[in-house]
Amino acid sequence: MNDYRARIRRVVAGFVPDMPSWERDGHLPRELFRALGEAGAFRERWALGPVGGLPRARVLVEELAVHNGGAALAVSLHSEVFLHALHRAGGHDEVVEGALDGTVIGCAAVTEPGAGSDVPAVTTSARREGDGWRLTGTKCFITNAGRATHALVLAKTGEPRSFGLFVVPLAGVTPTRFVPTLGVRSADTAVLDLDVTVPATAVAGNPRAGLVHLLRVLDFERLAAAAGLVATARAAMTLAVAHMRDRTAFSARLIDHQAPRHRLAWHWARVSAVDALLDAAMAPGHGGEVSHSAAAAVKLVAARDCADAVDAALQAFGGRGYSEDFPLARMYRDVRLTRIGGGTDEVLCEVIASTLDADDAAGTALLRDIAGRSGW
Repeated sequence: MNDYRARIRRVVAGFVPDMPSWERDGHLPRELFRALGEAGAFRERWALGPVGGLPRARVLVEELAVHNGGAALAVSLHSEVFLHALHRAGGHDEVVEGALDGTVIGCAAVTEPGAGSDVPAVTTSARREGDGWRLTGTKCFITNAGRATHALVLAKTGEPRSFGLFVVPLAGVTPTRFVPTLGVRSADTAVLDLDVTVPATAVAGNPRAGLVHLLRVLDFERLAAAAGLVATARAAMTLAVAHMRDRTAFSARLIDHQAPRHRLAWHWARVSAVDALLDAAMAPGHGGEVSHSAAAAVKLVAARDCADAVDAALQAFGGRGYSEDFPLARMYRDVRLTRIGGGTDEVLCEVIASTLDADDAAGTALLRDIAGRSGW
């Protein structure tokens, strides 16, 4: 694992000088994906399977997130959603090989103007046409859309609650517009208007079970998001501590003042707890899969606690933290997305709550025993 991290770190370091221009332009270079592919980033991660390769997925996101949240998001969606969906579906060998090498770049086209958290409300349709399918509809907030060569498109396939995932080449498909965003500005966020015909082989898996397939994949997007949040928060706090040791106020170093040092200590403890929760959420559970509720829980907690830690780090920097001369401002913007993308806080709470309301015979028996002994 140390060798893997070192290789990823070397690749990322080569791009760091160019990252400010990515933020200004709103686009990533395709060379980033190719360089990561040449370093074995994707191939080694997927050689170990969805769950077995999670530690490498975590390393990849961590090394990118501390420098550029948009790059971390785009690369993790390419790997943990696009490649992941194809890995589970089987087939599409040429596309998969290209994606592992970084010459094929994937995006996930799920969200629509009228369907965000309510994924089953998507209206993009896939109709049989000859030996293939015709896909029509509009997708929005699509990360990587400007640089992607292929899109994984969720579309209705006719029957109620019947959805398919389709691998759609984007040659000839031009984003309708790019969306200016608060954070992750380099992530090529765009709107896609689709009216394309694809062969029958474009379907990833069962053309009626695409939504179920997608929901399993989204667990891994949530774990990757949590990994990026922890890495960003720790990087922000490390910078804040260095600043507080160097800066003096009222005849003492900032770090010698109890209020700011205790504030950072509190956030360091919270982020460490999130990191431990992420370790647990990445462990295989029933059937060798990660737990839906555990993935939801770690992203839910990370999105708040890590964002609070970044906010505290920015506060420690004072006016410098608010300037674009230091990375705190970018980090502050970037982490806010995670309470929306990959499952809003509200949706994640519902995922967790649905497991709480399960039939628990032991809990019910314990409650009745206590109530009975107490005369209730």
